[in-house]
Amino acid sequence: MRLFNSKGIRSQAPLTSFYPGRFRQWCEGATPYPIVNACMRELNATGYMSNRGRQLVASCFVHELGLDWRFGAAYFQHQLIDYDVASNWGNWQYLAGVGADPRGHRRFDLDKQTRQYDPDGSYRRHWLGDDADNSLPLDHVDMVDWPLESGHD
Repeated sequence: MRLFNSKGIRSQAPLTSFYPGRFRQWCEGATPYPIVNACMRELNATGYMSNRGRQLVASCFVHELGLDWRFGAAYFQHQLIDYDVASNWGNWQYLAGVGADPRGHRRFDLDKQTRQYDPDGSYRRHWLGDDADNSLPLDHVDMVDWPLESGHD
């Protein structure tokens, strides 16, 4: 079934891969992107996330983190209390550029979206608390989970 194929319904291969550390950071809400972290922590705590949040975290997953969209879709399938197979997998394909979108794919500007939808930071503060600015860098471990040096020799 093409709905679950990495090339999607358009049979177009995405330019993504799988990085276990990045996937774990995204799942835990510990990426370099506070709005994404807040959304993921809400999902993990409640089983729910707004449609805008779903689009933002999926866009980040595919475009900023370079991850295979199917892993994000599968995580949502497991976490969402309002999960729907067609909506979930179809939306993930759309954001990965392998679904039904004549424009190619969607990439959301996370800074712009944050300014527009959480201008006073109340949503981020609610879900992140004191961790709002304490996210790890994108790659803090290498491909075999060894810690990367923090820039000092």
